[in-house]
Amino acid sequence: MRTVMTPEECHTWSQYLQLSKETEGLITAIRSSPPVRRVRGRTTNVTGRYPRPTMGRSIQCESEHVEFWAISGMERDDEVVEFDDQSSRIPLSYRASSGHKTTQWHTPDFFVLRTSSVGWEEWKPASVLDALAVSMPARYQQAGTGKWRCPPGEAYAAQFGLTYPWRSDAEHHPLEIQNLKFLQDFWADDVPPNPEQETLALAHIKAHPGIRRSELLSISPDLSVDILWTLISQRRVFTDLSATLLMRHDQVTLYGEATAVNLARLSSELPSDVLPPSVPLAWDGRLWQIEAMTDPVRLRPEVGEPLLLSLAEVQHLRAIGSIWEVNEASPSPTTPDMREALLHASPRAQQEANRRLREMLAYARGEPVTTPLRSVRRWWHAYQEAETTSGCGSLGLLDRVAARGNRTPRLPEASMQWLDVSLQIHHAAPQATSAAAVYRRYREPCAQQGMPPVSERTLYRVRARCTTTDVIATRRGRRAADASQPFSWLDQTTPRHGERPCALAHLDHTELDIARMSSVTGKPLGKPWGTLLTDANTRRILACYVTDDPPSYRSVMMALRACVKRHQR
Repeated sequence: MRTVMTPEECHTWSQYLQLSKETEGLITAIRSSPPVRRVRGRTTNVTGRYPRPTMGRSIQCESEHVEFWAISGMERDDEVVEFDDQSSRIPLSYRASSGHKTTQWHTPDFFVLRTSSVGWEEWKPASVLDALAVSMPARYQQAGTGKWRCPPGEAYAAQFGLTYPWRSDAEHHPLEIQNLKFLQDFWADDVPPNPEQETLALAHIKAHPGIRRSELLSISPDLSVDILWTLISQRRVFTDLSATLLMRHDQVTLYGEATAVNLARLSSELPSDVLPPSVPLAWDGRLWQIEAMTDPVRLRPEVGEPLLLSLAEVQHLRAIGSIWEVNEASPSPTTPDMREALLHASPRAQQEANRRLREMLAYARGEPVTTPLRSVRRWWHAYQEAETTSGCGSLGLLDRVAARGNRTPRLPEASMQWLDVSLQIHHAAPQATSAAAVYRRYREPCAQQGMPPVSERTLYRVRARCTTTDVIATRRGRRAADASQPFSWLDQTTPRHGERPCALAHLDHTELDIARMSSVTGKPLGKPWGTLLTDANTRRILACYVTDDPPSYRSVMMALRACVKRHQR
């Protein structure tokens, strides 16, 4: 367990880094002072506190995934000596996008003391850095190696001999954080040693590097699995924490050296003939998930209809590099225009495009096809042209049946323009005006100006087309707009039932079927309410609270209090 540096050790460490007395005084003041502000929770972030018994206080985090992941990583980083949250406010002087010089007071997330450096650190989601670089190019800049930097922050820190790196959540894998949270009970607390079982486990692992944990437990039934957790947390046994959850015993491989884990990771990235069904794939500008590893293989795209391909075809595409594996945290290659085109295509059109794709692949491999070769060659030309222009060749295989017919507008352009203006004023407004009322308000100025109005059916069609997620949020609120958000695959960061006991819990209230009578007046007292806190992984009831009050936050807090009293967590 990491301990806090004493003043003497801090002075020796400062001399080793050749820090000035002014900087050493600044570090001492930060280490002995509370945070300058408290973290704030909003609709887009979840705050929390990370307990550190060695420091006698908790570390604040302002986001559930970014800053909490940073804390989890620094707790296990041998280079990190100490770190504090919200330590100080520093000025950032730079030129805004307008060209004027500005100075913004900024509170970095952490102040980190490392063995070879010391300075402030700011953590941001990787998804927002590109937008920040466009809005504030002088403050957010890409370093060129996948990392980011803040020149005004670096300039301020340099005058004290300190550092100011910008970091993002892309540095940590979600599975690694889940596994570190699982191992926290074994490295944060003192675990009683068991030399006999530790020696037995180390001997087996060193003799058979890469052995799966399920095989090890079957060879030595008397070996406690907690011994393996302890050895991994103490870094005496190593495994790839970003490969799979530790609770999956048949997928976790154990090594006696850290270098062996890196070699195994590199070898696993090489192409093979076997496709794991749980790993997402990238192909044709889209992400795909294997729904059934049979022959034929059923592939489900993130947008569109499922595709059936033979197992030999999938292996061939992977061998030539057309299909490759990605991890759960990889961003989707599907562009908004590509997604819009696939969403507007009918299921029948997408199924026909999948049939054409299967015929093309069979023709490319020299297999007989049932379609005339002239049609197959025409499809290949359309596929390659769409792949060049949009990045998704399947868009060129979509038929244009829905676009047939004479679609030349017959109304004056002024009527259509006034229709767009009316929809923006009356429809995309918080008043949530009905379609019939919008049409009446649209016809009145058309009659006054002598313009022929569009039909009511046309207004409904244009209204449905312009009712985007932003419009729904304006009319009905952000909660209502969640239903219209594009579909996204669930990753392993939030397991449905938790990856271990006491990871997730469900809480619910129920009115108990108990009738009570007063022993004094003889009148009925009503039915009580019971609040149950159930573990999502084991289905065990962790706490129960019975009260006469109806369900409220008081019942929730009392159930959590009872859980902490019984289970110390």
